[in-house]
This record gives sequence, C-alpha cells and structure tokens, in this order.
Amino acid sequence: MEKIINKTVDTLRVLSAETISHSNSGHSGIALGAAPIMYATYASMRVDPANPSWFNRDRFVMSAGHGSALLYSTLNMFGFPIQKDDLKTFRKLGSKLHGHPELFPELGIDASTGPLGQGIAMAVGIALAEKKLSATYNRDKLSMVDHYTYCLVGDGCLMEGVSYEACNLAGLWQLNKLIVLYDANEITLDGTRASADGEDIVKRFMACGWNVLAVDKADTATPILDALKKAKRSKTKPTLIVCRTTIGYGSSTAGTAKAHGQVLTTDEIMGLRKSWGLKGELFAIDKDVEEHMSTIIKGKTGVSKKWKIKKYKREFPTEYANLVQFYEVKKKPAQYNLNANKKPMALRDAGHEMLQQMHAQNPRLVGANADISSTTKAFIKGGGIWAVDNQTATDIACGVREHAMAAIANGLALHGYMLYCSTFLAFSDYLKPALRLSSLMNLPVHYIFSHDGIGNPPDGPTHQANEHITALRIVPNMHVFRPCNDVETAQTFKWIYESGKPSTTIVSRSGGTYPTYSDNADVTKGGYLVKSVDNPQATILATGLEVELAMDVGEMLAKESIHVNVASMPCLELFNVQSGAYKKSVLGKAPRVAIEMGNGIIWHKYVGDKGSIISFDEFGKSAGEKELREHLGFTTENVVKVIKEMLEK
Repeated sequence: MEKIINKTVDTLRVLSAETISHSNSGHSGIALGAAPIMYATYASMRVDPANPSWFNRDRFVMSAGHGSALLYSTLNMFGFPIQKDDLKTFRKLGSKLHGHPELFPELGIDASTGPLGQGIAMAVGIALAEKKLSATYNRDKLSMVDHYTYCLVGDGCLMEGVSYEACNLAGLWQLNKLIVLYDANEITLDGTRASADGEDIVKRFMACGWNVLAVDKADTATPILDALKKAKRSKTKPTLIVCRTTIGYGSSTAGTAKAHGQVLTTDEIMGLRKSWGLKGELFAIDKDVEEHMSTIIKGKTGVSKKWKIKKYKREFPTEYANLVQFYEVKKKPAQYNLNANKKPMALRDAGHEMLQQMHAQNPRLVGANADISSTTKAFIKGGGIWAVDNQTATDIACGVREHAMAAIANGLALHGYMLYCSTFLAFSDYLKPALRLSSLMNLPVHYIFSHDGIGNPPDGPTHQANEHITALRIVPNMHVFRPCNDVETAQTFKWIYESGKPSTTIVSRSGGTYPTYSDNADVTKGGYLVKSVDNPQATILATGLEVELAMDVGEMLAKESIHVNVASMPCLELFNVQSGAYKKSVLGKAPRVAIEMGNGIIWHKYVGDKGSIISFDEFGKSAGEKELREHLGFTTENVVKVIKEMLEK
C-alpha cells in the first residue's frame, strides 16, 4: 500500500508542476514539497466529490494560498469537478482556477486565500461555526453538524500577526475539530526562516492551548496519515501537525529559496517523471494510480446521502427550520419598528436597538467584538458571550484583536452565519485585509464602526477618524453607510440584513436633535433630499450628524433670503447606481457644497469644479468638542461663509 501511496503523491507533485508550467506562472516549491500533506489530508477527509458543497462536509482551507496549483491538482485527483483541461486554464482570464484560491464551494474551494495568515484565521472561524452549530442543533444520535476543519499553513502564515491572534482564541475556545498542517520547510521567499524568525513554533502553540504533533520526515504521506488519526482523538484542543518537508522536493533547487516561485521546464518535469517511475506525457496518470484513486473516490462518493437530515426534520421540525437557513440561504424581508418615541438617540444606540430586532427574526445573526462592544453597543442584549460552557451564546469576544475578529467573522460567514463585528472607526485599519476579503467573497459581514469624525474629541488624533471613511468606500463591493438619524440607521440595518451584502455602518457616539424622524427617508437610494425648495441657489450634501449641521445652515441662510436644498447621502455606493434622472433630482443644477467630517477627496465627483467641500483632511487635536469643531470649520457660521463665497464666484 505504501508503494502506491508514494507513487500517487509523486503523481500529484508532477501534475501540480505541470499545471504551473503550462501557465508559465506559479509556485512549484510548495507543490513539490507539500504534496504528501495534501494527499494525506484529502484521503482522511469526509467529503463527497459528487456533492462538493454538502453542508456537513469536512472543510479545507489553503492558507498558504500560493499553493493553489497543488490544491487544484488535489481536487482533480480526488474526483472533484475540476478536469485536466481545467488545470490547463490555471491563471488565465475567465478561469475559475485563479492564481490564489477563490471561493467556489461547488468546486471544493472553501475560502478565498492568498494574503498569508488570513486562511488560518478563517479556519478558526469555520471551526468555531461547527462547534456553535453542533451545540445548538445536534441531538442524541442525530448529529447534523460534526465535521473537521483542516488548514495548510506555511512559515509565512505563522509569521503574520493575525495567525497568532486567531490561534490564541482557537486554543481558548477548545476547537478540537480544527487540524492545522504546518508545511515546515524552513524556507521563505527571500531566504531561510531563521534569518527573520527564531520562534519555537511548538512551544508557541502549546502555550496557546494546542495539541502539537510532529512528523519529522514528511516527504512521504504515511506518517502524516498516522498523525491525522492521532489529531482526531483530541477532545479539548485544536491540533497543529508540524510536517518537516523539503521545498521543491526532487528539483534541482530543492531546499532553497529559489524553489519557492520556480517554474519547471518541460525537460525538468519529464526528468522527475522518469526518476519517480511515472510513465506517459504531461498531465498523464498511470493506470495503477488511477485505480488507487478510484477506490478512494468510490469510498467518499455518496457520503452526503447518509446525512440524516430528513429524519431530523421529522423529529425536530423547529430546529430543522432554523438549521436549514444555514445551507439554503433565502433572503427575506426584515420587519422592524422605528423609534416610537421619536426622541433623539445616539446612532450607536439606534444600531443596538436594530440588532435586537434583527436577531429575533434571524437565528443566523451573531456578532464578534474587539473588547469594545460596551462602547459601540454592537451586541445582543441577554445573548451572552460565547465560551466553552456557553456555546449557544450570540456574541463572540475576540479581545483586543480587530484583525482576528474580522477574519474569524469571515470564517463564520463561510459556514452560513450572518455577522456583525465592531470597533472604533479609527481602528478599522487594523482589520482592513479581512474586510477586503469579506468583499471579495461577497460574505454577509456587517462592520459597525462607532466614534465617527472627531469621535471622542479629548482622546486626540489617534482616535479621530479622518481618511478612514474614504478608505472604506473605495473597497470594491463594500457598501458604506453613514446614517444621519435613528430612522436612517433602522433602514440601513434593514437593507444590510435583507441584501446579505458585505457592508459597513458608521455610527456616532452622540445623538443629534434634528431630524429625529424623516417621512421621506430612503437609504436604499443612497441619497435623497431632506429639505427641498423651489429654485434653490445651492445644494448642501451631507452625511451622518453633519446633516443636522446642514439643516441649521439652511435655516440661517433662509433668514438672509438665500434658499438651499439639503440632501442626506447615507450610502454613496447605492446613490452611484441610481438613474441619471434621479441623481440630477438630488444634486440639482445649483452649486453644491459637501459637508463630511472625514477626508474630502471623494466628494469632488459630486460637487464638481464650482462646488466646495468642508472636510477633515488633517490629524485632529485633543480638545473639547465645541473647540475642535470650530478649529476644523464644522460650524454653522463657517459653512454659511463658505456657501456665500461660493455663490459670489
């Protein structure tokens, strides 16, 4: 048996190298070195190649995303719907086999990875989802959710800080069905790991509460298969399997940094085929290897049909109705109540109120926080904090770990949950890479950022957000909302949870006095007129609490017989896709001024050459709010002055 396993691993090596060679682009080092890991992992996994997206399948995350060709070749050999002709499209326009893996569950690709560290952090989220779902829905002798999450990491993944953040939590949460295979070849792109990292990885993971196993000779698959069996015996700890491999195994650059991104020539590949006793031309698979893989595939095919979901539906109809939402996601209208008292309220409080209502309607909705939910108000009242002894709780405390929080949220969303996660707007940079992947994968993750603009003024410039709103708005597929009152906040949350789109809501820590209610509020259009007059001499565009400022300006100008329209612009992304006629009806023909307590560069598009922008393009100060607003120009008097000067021109 070991002989055919070794030959199959060698076949996987050359098939991956041939895929890379055919596109003349890729990373042969990991393909040749980590093939034994991939064979052993997929041979051990409970998956159904005929039903790749089966809900209770074992998941695999290729955190070392540069090993994409190895992943695609593995899926091909294990019977997933990736054909040899597909391998020949690797990295070509229109192919689903991208340069780094992108989410295609129907092909067996469970996550988009590439930025190192993101994959392992998402795997923690997936494993957490499995543990939470199993605690919520499993019943005696009817375990609807009971799978493992596997992840392949390299030295680079474990150097990235997000991996440390997430793995610390995985140990705390006792995610024993998380198995991470570490391709420990001691080589990075520029040289050796030792040149930049002297950490004892084994001690690190043990300190984080992990079970650690070592495979000192991982150039063959058999010892890795044995280690995987041991890993599954862990009852309270996630497992790290340290696999000592050789990067670029078999090639002329084996064991060196040169092997990392090497593309082998046809002659080199044929030389490997000959030395490993593999017959045929490029992309050929020997008959005995095909027969071996056919046996493995046959043993896996149809396993999804043994899932007792029909019996579960009969015996537990209520639980089934909730569980089915996780794998038959259907968007349905959300119902909510507006602020019945119509009293001013801080928008973080309005968001908190909406979360309670949304969660009551949607069991998929859970939240994560970075030790700041008591301030952002992004939590479910009475829902509890997730812990080993409270696994059905609604909220997940990630500690002061914004990056891991967002990446873990992505993992939870990949398993069917809808997520909200929160921190201060000024700290959104800490989680930006994970937020970008939320958008790339089109995941239902809702980022709630409080303390917009100058936030809490005495805290000073480190806590005052200026460029952050613009940075979020330019992320493709991300919808950024900045509501002006409780009504817009309610409509924002409704749109987000009905659409399931990756979104951001920026809320204030303080409340406004006007308007607390707007009959014509419509965030779905992205922008609308709050105040409209005949023949306006100017139009003021504003977001957030600056809408209140704009209204005050309008009233002051009216006393001087200068009449203006005021538009609330809660979501520029939605406004941009409206019809030309609608946009003209809001923007008008008169000169425009935009007011937003953030960087103003994006507003040039809306005010034009003759317009003006009152923005926050510098670092702030430690000061009282009134004093700082005056310093930055966010006062009624200054805006009136700017508009008058604009009209005089």
